[in-house]
Amino acid sequence: MVKEAKEPAGTASRRRRGRRVRIVFWLVLTAVILVLGGRRLLSEELEVSFYHLYSPKIVGAESVRAVVLSDLHNREFGPGNRELTRQITALEPDLILIAGDMVNADDENLDIVLNLCRALVEIAPVYYSPGNHESNLMYEQDSPLESLLTECGVHFLVTWSEETVVGKTPFLIGGLNTSPEGFSEYGAAFMEEYQQSAAFKLLISHYPSLYYNALADAEIDLAVCGHFHGGQVRLPVLGGLYHVDTGFFPQYSGGMYQLSRAAVFVSRGMGGHSPFPRVNNRPELAVIDINGRQDATPRQS
Repeated sequence: MVKEAKEPAGTASRRRRGRRVRIVFWLVLTAVILVLGGRRLLSEELEVSFYHLYSPKIVGAESVRAVVLSDLHNREFGPGNRELTRQITALEPDLILIAGDMVNADDENLDIVLNLCRALVEIAPVYYSPGNHESNLMYEQDSPLESLLTECGVHFLVTWSEETVVGKTPFLIGGLNTSPEGFSEYGAAFMEEYQQSAAFKLLISHYPSLYYNALADAEIDLAVCGHFHGGQVRLPVLGGLYHVDTGFFPQYSGGMYQLSRAAVFVSRGMGGHSPFPRVNNRPELAVIDINGRQDATPRQS
């Protein structure tokens, strides 16, 4: 007769404790991963992104660096936006381009954008075309924003263009201040004349959806936009999720796009005017290096 072997006293209890320890370990590890992942997905830390564009219009082997800001919505990176200004200074831009919505239409406080622009004009020439929030303040609330920015030394472009030379390259920098719905009335005549220039045509136009139809075949060397906030939520491969103007998956939600006769850059923006958080969509400070040589070595600082 074979006797049944018995476990030593306390073995079952130790097994149960071991299982509990493993369960707690995996629960804690899962929680840590979720927290760290959530912090990454919801990060509000400023991200500097670099883009490169070749153009035969850039004279010789020059490289022109443009820094792009949009959709700040009265946000500050450090007291008085000192961290933002510090990073832009370190990038050594030739041009600073502002694609609108740096303010909020429901906030009369202009100090944030004015103080920022006073600092920016000490770094490089600043070209600013208004978005829908600036337009609301100026035309519906009679705000002196345009004159105040001009007094700061900003080139404020309201459906207007200015000639300049960067290095040895002639530029025509324009600002198109209209939505797609108002283009035929407020922007078509301007764009017809603007496209006649042989200079490097750099157009700041707040609405990316202008390039869906009205400007899909426009001859522009570089267009700079904002407005869509990167689609608010950024999905791998698919890009931006939603904007109220276009619905789900805006066609141009963030990054550089090549149209038939234009390069269009859409900034993901730096702030927001929505109760919903930015997800996988850090605030963007964009840098565009426009090179006169196709084999130019990209700058990363």
